Amino acid sequence: MNERILAFDVGGTLIKLGVVDSIGTVTHARQVATQASQGGESMLSTLVDIARPLIEQQRLRGIAFSTLGIIEAGSGTVRGAADAISGYLGLSPKRQFESEFELPVVVENDVNCVAVAEGWRGAAQGVANYIALTLGTGIGGGIVINGQLHHGAHAAAGEWGYMIVDGYRWEDVASLRGLANLAAQAGAATDLDARQVFSLSDQGNALYSQVVDRWRKLLAVGMVNLIYAFDPQRIIIGGGITGRGPVFLKELQMELDTLLHPDFKGLTELALAAAGNHAGLLGAARCWFQQNPLRCPYPLAFPN
Repeated sequence: MNERILAFDVGGTLIKLGVVDSIGTVTHARQVATQASQGGESMLSTLVDIARPLIEQQRLRGIAFSTLGIIEAGSGTVRGAADAISGYLGLSPKRQFESEFELPVVVENDVNCVAVAEGWRGAAQGVANYIALTLGTGIGGGIVINGQLHHGAHAAAGEWGYMIVDGYRWEDVASLRGLANLAAQAGAATDLDARQVFSLSDQGNALYSQVVDRWRKLLAVGMVNLIYAFDPQRIIIGGGITGRGPVFLKELQMELDTLLHPDFKGLTELALAAAGNHAGLLGAARCWFQQNPLRCPYPLAFPN
Protein backbone atom coordinates (compact mmCIF):
# COMPACT_ATOMS: atom_id res chain seq x y z
CA MET A 1 0.00 0.00 0.00
CA ASN A 2 1.34 3.42 -0.98
CA GLU A 3 0.81 5.47 2.17
CA ARG A 4 0.00 9.17 2.08
CA ILE A 5 0.45 11.97 4.56
CA LEU A 6 -0.36 15.66 4.81
CA ALA A 7 2.66 17.97 4.55
CA PHE A 8 2.98 21.68 5.37
CA ASP A 9 5.80 24.05 4.41
CA VAL A 10 5.57 27.07 6.72
CA GLY A 11 7.27 30.27 5.59
CA GLY A 12 7.08 33.81 6.87
CA THR A 13 4.77 34.91 4.05
CA LEU A 14 3.18 31.77 2.58
CA ILE A 15 2.35 28.27 3.75
CA LYS A 16 2.36 25.50 1.15
CA LEU A 17 0.51 22.26 1.78
CA GLY A 18 -0.21 19.06 -0.05
CA VAL A 19 -0.76 15.34 0.20
CA VAL A 20 2.49 13.41 -0.37
CA ASP A 21 2.84 9.68 -0.88
CA SER A 22 5.77 7.41 -0.11
CA ILE A 23 7.17 7.60 -3.64
CA GLY A 24 7.17 11.41 -3.70
CA THR A 25 3.99 12.28 -5.58
CA VAL A 26 2.33 15.51 -4.43
CA THR A 27 -1.40 16.03 -4.86
CA HIS A 28 -3.98 18.49 -3.52
CA ALA A 29 -1.28 21.17 -3.44
CA ARG A 30 -2.26 24.69 -2.48
CA GLN A 31 -0.94 27.64 -0.53
CA VAL A 32 -2.36 30.07 1.99
CA ALA A 33 -1.10 33.30 3.51
CA THR A 34 0.85 32.83 6.73
CA GLN A 35 -0.71 35.96 8.28
CA ALA A 36 2.34 36.10 10.50
CA SER A 37 1.24 39.23 12.34
CA GLN A 38 -1.74 37.37 13.82
CA GLY A 39 0.59 35.07 15.70
CA GLY A 40 1.74 31.48 15.76
CA GLU A 41 -1.22 30.15 17.73
CA SER A 42 -3.70 31.61 15.25
CA MET A 43 -1.70 30.22 12.35
CA LEU A 44 -1.62 26.69 13.77
CA SER A 45 -5.35 26.83 14.53
CA THR A 46 -6.01 27.80 10.91
CA LEU A 47 -3.89 24.89 9.71
CA VAL A 48 -5.81 22.50 11.96
CA ASP A 49 -9.04 23.63 10.28
CA ILE A 50 -7.49 23.15 6.84
CA ALA A 51 -6.10 19.73 7.75
CA ARG A 52 -9.24 18.21 9.22
CA PRO A 53 -11.28 17.60 6.03
CA LEU A 54 -8.19 16.48 4.09
CA ILE A 55 -7.23 13.94 6.73
CA GLU A 56 -10.77 12.59 6.97
CA GLN A 57 -11.50 12.48 3.25
CA GLN A 58 -8.09 11.18 2.10
CA ARG A 59 -7.53 8.77 5.01
CA LEU A 60 -4.07 10.14 5.60
CA ARG A 61 -1.62 8.38 7.93
CA GLY A 62 0.31 11.28 9.38
CA ILE A 63 1.34 14.91 9.22
CA ALA A 64 4.72 16.48 8.43
CA PHE A 65 5.93 20.06 8.85
CA SER A 66 8.72 21.88 7.13
CA THR A 67 8.99 25.17 8.97
CA LEU A 68 11.20 28.16 9.50
CA GLY A 69 12.99 28.18 12.83
CA ILE A 70 15.32 26.01 14.88
CA ILE A 71 13.31 22.94 15.81
CA GLU A 72 13.91 20.97 19.00
CA ALA A 73 14.35 17.29 18.23
CA GLY A 74 11.68 15.01 19.65
CA SER A 75 9.21 17.62 20.87
CA GLY A 76 8.99 19.53 17.58
CA THR A 77 9.13 22.80 19.51
CA VAL A 78 10.22 26.00 17.76
CA ARG A 79 13.09 27.23 19.90
CA GLY A 80 14.82 29.89 17.79
CA ALA A 81 15.12 31.84 14.52
CA ALA A 82 11.36 32.33 14.29
CA ASP A 83 11.00 36.11 14.38
CA ALA A 84 9.11 36.16 11.08
CA ILE A 85 5.99 34.80 12.81
CA SER A 86 4.82 36.62 15.91
CA GLY A 87 4.52 34.38 18.96
CA TYR A 88 5.76 31.26 17.15
CA LEU A 89 8.72 30.75 19.48
CA GLY A 90 7.99 28.04 22.04
CA LEU A 91 5.09 26.50 20.15
CA SER A 92 5.04 22.86 19.06
CA PRO A 93 3.14 21.99 15.87
CA LYS A 94 3.85 18.35 16.68
CA ARG A 95 2.18 18.47 20.08
CA GLN A 96 -0.85 20.38 18.84
CA PHE A 97 -1.50 18.26 15.75
CA GLU A 98 -0.94 14.94 17.51
CA SER A 99 -3.46 16.04 20.13
CA GLU A 100 -5.98 17.10 17.49
CA PHE A 101 -5.71 14.12 15.14
CA GLU A 102 -4.04 11.26 17.07
CA LEU A 103 -1.67 10.74 14.15
CA PRO A 104 2.16 10.72 14.14
CA VAL A 105 3.58 14.17 13.38
CA VAL A 106 7.12 15.08 12.34
CA VAL A 107 8.43 18.66 12.41
CA GLU A 108 11.71 19.66 10.73
CA ASN A 109 13.52 22.87 9.83
CA ASP A 110 12.70 24.13 6.33
CA VAL A 111 16.22 24.16 4.91
CA ASN A 112 16.88 20.70 6.33
CA CYS A 113 13.76 19.58 4.48
CA VAL A 114 15.10 21.04 1.25
CA ALA A 115 18.35 19.12 1.76
CA VAL A 116 16.44 15.88 2.31
CA ALA A 117 14.26 16.53 -0.75
CA GLU A 118 17.34 17.03 -2.92
CA GLY A 119 18.61 13.60 -1.84
CA TRP A 120 15.25 11.99 -2.55
CA ARG A 121 14.02 13.65 -5.72
CA GLY A 122 16.59 16.29 -6.62
CA ALA A 123 20.21 16.99 -7.46
CA ALA A 124 21.73 14.81 -4.71
CA GLN A 125 20.10 11.49 -5.61
CA GLY A 126 22.59 8.69 -5.05
CA VAL A 127 24.94 10.92 -3.02
CA ALA A 128 25.56 9.94 0.61
CA ASN A 129 27.53 13.02 1.73
CA TYR A 130 26.41 16.46 0.63
CA ILE A 131 25.34 19.85 1.86
CA ALA A 132 22.54 22.07 0.63
CA LEU A 133 22.99 25.82 0.54
CA THR A 134 20.09 28.22 0.04
CA LEU A 135 20.71 31.79 -1.08
CA GLY A 136 17.89 34.22 -0.48
CA THR A 137 17.52 37.02 2.05
CA GLY A 138 19.89 34.93 4.19
CA ILE A 139 22.02 31.83 3.75
CA GLY A 140 20.65 28.60 5.15
CA GLY A 141 21.94 25.09 4.98
CA GLY A 142 21.34 21.40 5.52
CA ILE A 143 23.93 18.68 6.05
CA VAL A 144 23.63 15.03 5.05
CA ILE A 145 26.35 12.67 6.30
CA ASN A 146 26.32 8.99 5.33
CA GLY A 147 22.76 9.39 4.14
CA GLN A 148 21.50 10.89 7.40
CA LEU A 149 20.46 14.44 8.16
CA HIS A 150 22.90 15.99 10.63
CA HIS A 151 21.25 18.20 13.26
CA GLY A 152 24.11 18.98 15.62
CA ALA A 153 23.96 18.96 19.41
CA HIS A 154 21.28 21.67 19.58
CA ALA A 155 19.43 21.14 16.26
CA ALA A 156 21.19 24.20 14.83
CA ALA A 157 23.70 22.63 12.42
CA GLY A 158 23.80 24.41 9.07
CA GLU A 159 23.17 27.91 10.43
CA TRP A 160 26.29 29.03 8.58
CA GLY A 161 24.79 32.30 7.48
CA TYR A 162 26.12 33.56 10.82
CA MET A 163 29.75 32.70 9.97
CA ILE A 164 32.19 35.62 9.96
CA VAL A 165 33.75 36.15 6.52
CA ASP A 166 36.05 39.12 5.86
CA GLY A 167 34.77 40.74 9.05
CA TYR A 168 31.11 40.46 8.08
CA ARG A 169 28.34 38.08 8.97
CA TRP A 170 28.38 35.88 5.87
CA GLU A 171 24.72 36.22 4.92
CA ASP A 172 24.93 40.01 5.19
CA VAL A 173 27.34 40.12 2.25
CA ALA A 174 26.97 36.82 0.36
CA SER A 175 23.20 36.24 0.21
CA LEU A 176 21.04 37.92 -2.42
CA ARG A 177 20.24 40.57 0.17
CA GLY A 178 23.98 40.79 0.74
CA LEU A 179 24.55 41.57 -2.93
CA ALA A 180 22.24 44.57 -2.62
CA ASN A 181 24.09 45.58 0.57
CA LEU A 182 27.43 45.48 -1.24
CA ALA A 183 26.03 47.60 -4.06
CA ALA A 184 24.91 50.22 -1.54
CA GLN A 185 28.33 50.15 0.16
CA ALA A 186 29.98 50.75 -3.21
CA GLY A 187 28.04 53.97 -3.67
CA ALA A 188 25.42 52.53 -6.01
CA ALA A 189 21.70 53.15 -5.67
CA THR A 190 20.35 51.96 -2.33
CA ASP A 191 16.97 50.81 -3.64
CA LEU A 192 18.19 48.06 -5.98
CA ASP A 193 17.56 44.36 -5.38
CA ALA A 194 19.89 41.52 -6.38
CA ARG A 195 18.14 40.92 -9.69
CA GLN A 196 18.70 44.53 -10.73
CA VAL A 197 22.34 44.43 -9.65
CA PHE A 198 22.93 41.31 -11.74
CA SER A 199 21.15 42.88 -14.70
CA LEU A 200 23.30 46.00 -14.61
CA SER A 201 26.43 43.88 -14.31
CA ASP A 202 25.33 41.76 -17.28
CA GLN A 203 24.91 44.97 -19.30
CA GLY A 204 28.58 45.78 -18.72
CA ASN A 205 28.26 48.42 -16.02
CA ALA A 206 31.74 48.49 -14.46
CA LEU A 207 30.64 49.44 -10.94
CA TYR A 208 28.04 46.70 -10.69
CA SER A 209 30.37 44.17 -12.27
CA GLN A 210 32.89 44.90 -9.51
CA VAL A 211 30.15 44.51 -6.90
CA VAL A 212 29.11 41.12 -8.31
CA ASP A 213 32.75 39.99 -8.45
CA ARG A 214 33.25 40.90 -4.79
CA TRP A 215 29.99 39.19 -3.82
CA ARG A 216 30.97 36.01 -5.66
CA LYS A 217 34.36 35.95 -3.91
CA LEU A 218 32.77 36.38 -0.48
CA LEU A 219 30.33 33.58 -1.28
CA ALA A 220 33.22 31.38 -2.41
CA VAL A 221 35.29 32.08 0.72
CA GLY A 222 32.50 30.81 2.94
CA MET A 223 31.94 27.77 0.72
CA VAL A 224 35.65 26.90 0.77
CA ASN A 225 35.48 26.83 4.57
CA LEU A 226 32.48 24.51 4.38
CA ILE A 227 34.36 22.22 1.99
CA TYR A 228 37.29 22.05 4.41
CA ALA A 229 34.93 21.37 7.33
CA PHE A 230 32.61 18.76 5.80
CA ASP A 231 34.38 17.33 2.74
CA PRO A 232 31.07 16.97 0.85
CA GLN A 233 30.86 15.08 -2.42
CA ARG A 234 28.41 17.67 -3.69
CA ILE A 235 27.09 21.11 -2.74
CA ILE A 236 23.53 21.78 -3.83
CA ILE A 237 22.76 25.47 -4.27
CA GLY A 238 19.14 26.62 -4.15
CA GLY A 239 17.06 29.70 -3.55
CA GLY A 240 16.60 32.69 -5.82
CA ILE A 241 20.09 32.34 -7.28
CA THR A 242 19.11 29.26 -9.32
CA GLY A 243 17.68 31.55 -11.98
CA ARG A 244 21.26 32.44 -12.93
CA GLY A 245 21.66 28.87 -14.16
CA PRO A 246 24.80 26.98 -15.23
CA VAL A 247 26.71 30.20 -15.96
CA PHE A 248 26.56 31.05 -12.26
CA LEU A 249 27.91 27.60 -11.34
CA LYS A 250 30.77 27.94 -13.81
CA GLU A 251 31.76 31.36 -12.47
CA LEU A 252 31.50 30.17 -8.88
CA GLN A 253 33.57 27.06 -9.61
CA MET A 254 36.33 29.24 -11.07
CA GLU A 255 36.31 31.35 -7.91
CA LEU A 256 36.47 28.27 -5.70
CA ASP A 257 39.39 26.90 -7.69
CA THR A 258 41.41 30.05 -7.05
CA LEU A 259 40.89 29.69 -3.29
CA LEU A 260 40.99 25.95 -2.61
CA HIS A 261 44.15 24.19 -1.52
CA PRO A 262 45.37 21.97 -4.41
CA ASP A 263 44.55 18.81 -2.42
CA PHE A 264 40.86 19.80 -2.41
CA LYS A 265 40.43 20.94 -6.01
CA GLY A 266 38.04 18.84 -8.05
CA LEU A 267 36.74 16.85 -5.09
CA THR A 268 33.43 18.64 -4.49
CA GLU A 269 30.84 18.99 -7.23
CA LEU A 270 28.44 21.93 -7.55
CA ALA A 271 24.83 21.52 -8.62
CA LEU A 272 21.72 23.66 -8.71
CA ALA A 273 18.76 22.52 -6.63
CA ALA A 274 16.38 20.38 -8.66
CA ALA A 275 13.67 19.10 -6.28
CA GLY A 276 11.33 21.82 -7.49
CA ASN A 277 8.68 24.04 -5.99
CA HIS A 278 7.46 21.29 -3.65
CA ALA A 279 10.89 20.66 -2.10
CA GLY A 280 9.76 21.64 1.39
CA LEU A 281 6.75 19.35 1.23
CA LEU A 282 8.80 16.49 -0.18
CA GLY A 283 11.52 16.86 2.43
CA ALA A 284 9.06 17.01 5.30
CA ALA A 285 7.26 13.93 3.99
CA ARG A 286 10.53 12.07 3.51
CA CYS A 287 11.46 12.78 7.13
CA TRP A 288 8.08 11.43 8.22
CA PHE A 289 8.46 8.22 6.23
CA GLN A 290 11.99 7.74 7.55
CA GLN A 291 10.74 8.05 11.13
CA ASN A 292 7.75 5.78 10.52
CA PRO A 293 9.36 2.96 8.48
CA LEU A 294 6.90 0.24 9.48
CA ARG A 295 4.13 2.23 7.87
CA CYS A 296 5.93 2.51 4.56
CA PRO A 297 6.57 -0.45 2.22
CA TYR A 298 9.40 1.22 0.28
CA PRO A 299 13.13 1.34 1.16
CA LEU A 300 13.92 4.67 2.76
CA ALA A 301 17.68 4.75 3.31
CA PHE A 302 19.72 7.01 1.10
CA PRO A 303 21.86 4.94 -1.28
CA ASN A 304 25.56 4.70 -0.57
